[in-house]
Amino acid sequence: MNVVQTALSSRRFNRWLLVLGAIVLAAGVSAIIATRVGGGSSPAEKANPNPTGPPISEIAKAPPNIRFPKAAWNVVQKFVYGAVARKDLAGSYAVTDPSMRGGFTLAEWKTGNIPVTPYPAAKIIRYNWKNTNFTHPREAALNLILEPPKNSTQRPQTFLIFLKKFGSGAKAHWMVDYFNIVASPPVPTPK
Repeated sequence: MNVVQTALSSRRFNRWLLVLGAIVLAAGVSAIIATRVGGGSSPAEKANPNPTGPPISEIAKAPPNIRFPKAAWNVVQKFVYGAVARKDLAGSYAVTDPSMRGGFTLAEWKTGNIPVTPYPAAKIIRYNWKNTNFTHPREAALNLILEPPKNSTQRPQTFLIFLKKFGSGAKAHWMVDYFNIVASPPVPTPK
């Protein structure tokens, strides 16, 4: 017999195990009673029901939605036709946020081996899937359907793109901050 079998068959061990179980049960019951009956509050909390400390500020409201800016749409087109379709990599580099470039230099970006999902986009369609599009003064998100050229065997595919506005005044400009494929059923192709 091994040690575990010997311990489990011992009357003394079983008695101690029963006592330990009873102690744990009693502690659990007393904890439940203390929190339900006693309210779980300290005497100081019962004496002063008003909170002490700084007031909680109101929840920040989301910025208002604005009309999607033409400059932001131009950035979307330049990025999709440049980086996604791999037609103008140098032009797309200029409208891609450095955090999305992943440390790539312009020369590395021009090779086409970049952290952007490739797709032979011939047409861009904006759509709003379950109200996920938004445009605030300094950021925007769009759902896109990219259609391939007519002679392509690929199906249209959905993508999500985020843009951020950098700078202010005359130096303000939009840049692509995120772009990726949306996992969804394929979009039916027109016949």
